[in-house]
Amino acid sequence: MLNRKKVGKWPVIASAALAAFAALAAAWISVRLVMPGHTDSNPQLAFAKPVSFDITVNTIGALDAERSHVVSSTIKGDKGKIVYITDEGTFVKKGEVLIKFDSAHFEAEMLRLAGELRSREASFEARKQILEWEKSQAEGAIHTAEFDVKDAKEEYSRYVSYIRDMEELGGKGLHYPNEIFQARKKAEQLFAKQQRHETSFEQIKKESVFKIAAAMAEMAKAKNEIETTKIALDNIGEELRKAVVYAPFPGIVVHYEMHRDNQKRKPRVGDTVWQNQPLLYLPDISSMIVKTLVREVDLHKITKGQRASIQVDAYPKLVITGQVASIGVLASDGGEAGKGEKYFQVVVAIHGENSSLRPGMTSRVIIHTDAVRNVLSVPVQAVFSEGANRFCYVDKGQNVKKVKVKIGRQNEDYAEIVAGLTNGDMVSLIKPAGDEVKQ
Repeated sequence: MLNRKKVGKWPVIASAALAAFAALAAAWISVRLVMPGHTDSNPQLAFAKPVSFDITVNTIGALDAERSHVVSSTIKGDKGKIVYITDEGTFVKKGEVLIKFDSAHFEAEMLRLAGELRSREASFEARKQILEWEKSQAEGAIHTAEFDVKDAKEEYSRYVSYIRDMEELGGKGLHYPNEIFQARKKAEQLFAKQQRHETSFEQIKKESVFKIAAAMAEMAKAKNEIETTKIALDNIGEELRKAVVYAPFPGIVVHYEMHRDNQKRKPRVGDTVWQNQPLLYLPDISSMIVKTLVREVDLHKITKGQRASIQVDAYPKLVITGQVASIGVLASDGGEAGKGEKYFQVVVAIHGENSSLRPGMTSRVIIHTDAVRNVLSVPVQAVFSEGANRFCYVDKGQNVKKVKVKIGRQNEDYAEIVAGLTNGDMVSLIKPAGDEVKQ
């Protein structure tokens, strides 16, 4: 019984809802018929008269920061372990700390490399001293060998001169065969000695060059090891500096959500992150913009610098001013809501600063494209189209005259009449029946 009573109430509720909807629909229709410029005596007629009106393009977009920065780890590999991260929603100033990574590994590596650098610098100095010692030894050995060669040559030359003198005396009748024989034997020994010293001299020179070259190579190797260690030390120092990330400009901290540990979540202390893995999004909310889409048919109305009024859904009573900052060059289809129409992105820069605005907020934008002042106009409902021609139906009392008109600028309410009507003409807002029209 209880269920039947509940079911029995639904027809009554439905009838009441339908009646209310019908009343609202009737009220909406009556409002649409009573358009700006209508006559008080007949809401289906309106006067052609001078009117001032604004031409606007209305669209919906989303707030965004004019500049923003995605904060990620720049530490190579997976060495970045978060030990501190600024809370989401925090306002930060330029230079404030956003993230700290564990620096223990880098500090320990810097100490090790610093010790290694000192050791290699000491080794370089030792190799340098060895090189100087080799040069000194080579210089002494070469000097001694050179002296021995010179001495052997002089001694051999003396015996050669002695033999020549003895042979000259023999030509004069004084013969000393035994002395000449002994002198020649000695000269042969001295010549052999000279050759040995010359050979030894060449060997000493070659050995000296080799030893000096080897010592120089060892010193160059030690120097290269120093440079390699310095580079490694600089690199690890750079990684250590990357362990603290600072804000490049003022902004509000937004944690970057992405897949971690088989789940989608935001970063937290203890996470190990890879190089270039996004962690924070830092929009600078001191300078905001609205990104919106404008229909292709309205694009010709819009130019850079035009004034705009913005209303944010989150703050209905707040009206913000701005201006068109840029107009896109490529069309898009506008997504599923586009219904085949083409759209162009328009960026509107907001004037001033408002700390209550946030990226992503829905914004309703009115772009003021033109202002029509005191020109002959009629309500747009009074203009009818037949192909490329435009007509108005002028009331003549007993009948209606179809008049061809030329339309100028227009908005959602009024259309400028460039030709065809005069001030005071009464026009119909609805298309009259055929028997009422006079051509």
